[in-house]
Amino acid sequence: MRIHPEAQERNTRLAALAPAVAKALSPLGQRAFFPKGIPFQAGQSAGCKINATIGQITDGAGNPIPLAPLKEKLAAFPPKDAFLYSPIQGRLRAREAWHAKLLKEDARMAQVALPNVSSGICHALSMAADMFFAAGETLIIPDLYWDNYEQVFLMRLEGDYQTYPFYNAQGGFNLEGLRATIATQGPKAHVLLNFPSNPSGYSPTPVELKAIAEVLIESARDRVVVVYCDDAYHGLVFEETATSKSLFFDLAEAATSGRAPNLIPVKCDGVTKELSFFGGRVGFITFGVAKDAAAILSDKAMSLVRAGIGSPVGLSQYLMEEELLDPRHEAEFDRLRQILAARYRKLKDLLSQPTPHWTVFPFNAGCFCLLELREGLNAEAVRQALIHDESVGIVSQGDRYLRLAFCSLHDDAIEPLVEALRRVCEKN
Repeated sequence: MRIHPEAQERNTRLAALAPAVAKALSPLGQRAFFPKGIPFQAGQSAGCKINATIGQITDGAGNPIPLAPLKEKLAAFPPKDAFLYSPIQGRLRAREAWHAKLLKEDARMAQVALPNVSSGICHALSMAADMFFAAGETLIIPDLYWDNYEQVFLMRLEGDYQTYPFYNAQGGFNLEGLRATIATQGPKAHVLLNFPSNPSGYSPTPVELKAIAEVLIESARDRVVVVYCDDAYHGLVFEETATSKSLFFDLAEAATSGRAPNLIPVKCDGVTKELSFFGGRVGFITFGVAKDAAAILSDKAMSLVRAGIGSPVGLSQYLMEEELLDPRHEAEFDRLRQILAARYRKLKDLLSQPTPHWTVFPFNAGCFCLLELREGLNAEAVRQALIHDESVGIVSQGDRYLRLAFCSLHDDAIEPLVEALRRVCEKN
């Protein structure tokens, strides 16, 4: 494997600072480095009177020259924020605003370095996988998982996966299943956890979350454990018994304090659901390791961005910054959460009524709930019948599961959906 001297320099420094993190890098992660090319040199030249570095069209004084239709439509925004490139790692103001948001949620984030900006949460997850996951390695996930994980880890990176039942017999998170599955791994384990869950809509209790963290910390005594925290639905919690905290906070504390040097937590989150900004495509990747080691991982992440999308969208970052800095933000987010909570309660009430046709998995958060159909019913056949006979669209998962996205339903549509599902199941 050919490794550029600059990449090797990063790897050598990382090995001295955090040997387990260096050891966990995939071949691509080892090769990755942010070169001293155009963006780097443009950054160094930013204060020059004459700057002929970066290839963006300006007036010669650093101001954009937009076309009139776009300029008119974006007249409310500062031209530089709307029309010019974002730094490869993301705008500093965006990174600081997101870090401040997390710091307000948990003071332990003070020990964690600023995140890098990604083009959405999936891109953050994909970069994390590129950095640590190699062909032939195994991803540990619960048996109820978002199907795109297969695209990221199996299709793109030629890996494998091993599952364990998501729920235990009491309807809570299957802690022992997680522990036992990690124990089957060799010197390196990859664990992905998504709370609140897509597709199940389950968020652990605070006690469960602490126990999950301890299992991961304990497992990291015997091996390197990379934990991918997919926090796409962070904060959308509708029961007091469900935690609104991220698992990342406990893991990052253990890793940055030196308590768990073999633990590598990576947080993938963003504005998609947390700010209801689906078209913005602003995500973040945060490395929960010591700041000096995180700086090298940030450099490698910049390399992956530069080699893939070039740079993240600046306008979306500016809008995100303005939202987070607006004094109305917290009240607005709570208003959004209450809208979803009302839909959640109505759907939960309707699904609590006895039926022989399906079983509802426990759910308390996020945007979804998951049903397991009775024997004799096929999920895809039911889904197709709902489309053609009832004009109702839902998602089938495997042979027996149906996912209902109550986040996209008006209150008035929830009861008709459940009734349509009941009718279709009765016919089959």
